[in-house]
Amino acid sequence: ILAFYMQRSVFSMAQTRRILSLTTGFFLLVFSGLAQPGRRYHTENKRAIKAYEKAMELSVAAMGPGADRTALQLEVEGQIAKALELDPGFAEAERVRGALLMEKGEFSEAKAVYAKVLKAHGEVWIRDHFAWAEAARWSLDPASMQQAMESMVRIPGVLQGPDTARIDAVMADASFMTGALANPEEVNIEAMPFPISTPEDEYFPSVWQSGNGLVFTRRITDGFANTGNRKLGQEDLFVTIKQDGEWSVPSSMRGLNTRSNEGAASLSGDGTSVILTVCRDADRSGSRNPAGPRDRHKGSCDLYGSSLMANGVWERPQNLGAVNTSGWESQPCLSPDGSKLYFTRGSGKPGRRQHDLFSSQRQADGTWSSPRKMQGAINTAGKEMRPFIHPDGRHFYFATNGRAGMGGMDLFVSTLDEDGEWGSPVNLGWPINTPGEESGLVVSSDGKTAFFSRESGGQLDVFTFELPASVSASPTLAMEGLLRSENGTPLPSGRVSLLDPATGEVFAEGRVNLKGHYHVPVPTLRSFVVSAEAPDHLVLSERIEAGSSDWLEHDLVLRPLSPGAEVVLQNVFFDSGSAQLSPESQTELLQIASWLRSQPQITLEVGGHTDDVGGESSNQQLSKERAISVRSTLIDLGASPDQLTAVGYGNSQPAQIGDSEMARRLNRRTTLTVRSLD
Repeated sequence: ILAFYMQRSVFSMAQTRRILSLTTGFFLLVFSGLAQPGRRYHTENKRAIKAYEKAMELSVAAMGPGADRTALQLEVEGQIAKALELDPGFAEAERVRGALLMEKGEFSEAKAVYAKVLKAHGEVWIRDHFAWAEAARWSLDPASMQQAMESMVRIPGVLQGPDTARIDAVMADASFMTGALANPEEVNIEAMPFPISTPEDEYFPSVWQSGNGLVFTRRITDGFANTGNRKLGQEDLFVTIKQDGEWSVPSSMRGLNTRSNEGAASLSGDGTSVILTVCRDADRSGSRNPAGPRDRHKGSCDLYGSSLMANGVWERPQNLGAVNTSGWESQPCLSPDGSKLYFTRGSGKPGRRQHDLFSSQRQADGTWSSPRKMQGAINTAGKEMRPFIHPDGRHFYFATNGRAGMGGMDLFVSTLDEDGEWGSPVNLGWPINTPGEESGLVVSSDGKTAFFSRESGGQLDVFTFELPASVSASPTLAMEGLLRSENGTPLPSGRVSLLDPATGEVFAEGRVNLKGHYHVPVPTLRSFVVSAEAPDHLVLSERIEAGSSDWLEHDLVLRPLSPGAEVVLQNVFFDSGSAQLSPESQTELLQIASWLRSQPQITLEVGGHTDDVGGESSNQQLSKERAISVRSTLIDLGASPDQLTAVGYGNSQPAQIGDSEMARRLNRRTTLTVRSLD
């Protein structure tokens, strides 16, 4: 069972109670000295002591192989009840009753029991104050959490002991919970409907950009054990599609699932590539992976990549190589353009791992760079898990237990600041976060429809809700189409970039598949410059205005490099009647200069063109000055002077005949024309 949970690496309170069962409630108590021969109890009633010690014996028996733990737990409860009936003040028995109540989820009653026992005997069971605080946490009573810690620190020596950091963390959680419970978020959180939610565990959702496709992990148990070659307890990936407002019956992802554990997957924005996690039961390198002898599994969990084939089947997953270590890599998140990978890495020995978030960049040859630990305020001394970068590129969601919150793993969001650094993470608040475990938050392209996994009623399910405005992302749409040559030939080796028009920085790069199809996420509230290039073709630059949706389905057509081939610089602007370039022109010219440096064999003519307004002589002069201005700027940005000439054409070569405003706007332009290819 524990091997199965390695991939998830996050225990909810209910799961912990279910898996460890009598261990936390009873077995650890036996070894705390309660049942040592000759120990003096807080009672003189021999019959009560006998019942109590019988309970301790039963708790030990429950840990034996083949033990009926449910039956033994009932017997333990009966013996503890008998001991307390014989002596209601029997502190040791009362302490075990508190653990039993916690085990059963009766947190308010457990809180009262711990408070009673520890107010009288706190110096005997010092660390039980944490159990008191935990019972208070699950009772949504932060004041009692604080009371438990204040009682603990009054015990001599505690403030000089090893628990001060943990005490501070509980106090910080109590403070946060007080504010969160007083100011709850107005959200409606619902479990995904059947057949997505089933009696099995479903978790770790991954969403297509539009939110109409969902991939998730399902644990195969009794209800699904007779499906193909799946074995009891394994994890597989499933996909469901939303059509006409209804989710389809989830289907297994063909080509990805094996008799090993596959899960925690992340799709690219166009849904044609996936990064997934494959896990084994132990950390050992060099073993043959079920996917085939060519892949070498490095650790307990490794990250693999796959692409969707034309027949709808996924290619055999390939190990990502440099991304993986002998430790634990899981829970990947692909940036929507597929150029960056975020994931969780567990370093150290199993059971004592430090979990942090890392990122890796896709390189020109398709491989991934050596990962780097995420900088800024993201990682803590606690666990950081299940990263998700929204298509707007500015909102980063993840789960952590290293910050003040409701308890367990809480969901947080960090926003990219103007300096390109991730800001201080913000807790998503109550009731999105609870004392249990929340993880795997993903947000669709509208910036507000969220999916995540949570334990409820003893099992994990995928839930959905609408994010509050304070923690929602910016809405995005996808620009997609073909990158092709003028004659219709797809250009799979090309590149499509989305650039910030003010800074020239690359916001996203769309991967072009073998069929020439590209996909780029575009935030709808901002303007962007689109740059497209491919070998042996002229570079192309266009503009997307904020709020426009005309570009959603859009082919980008490049002209082959040949003498006379011409392209219009769509993002080069001048002040009215002037040869002074506007600041908005810098982004496109920077791209052109960079492209020219990689094409030293090309010479180009910069052509200036005007409309028919004004005199012919003045238009001729203005067009020449503008062409010279563009040439000079390109040279300043690194292009060779020998590659560029400048010519002014005035209004002698109109792009469109006529005197309408549309015709005149098209005629006012700057062009690049290939003159020679050496």
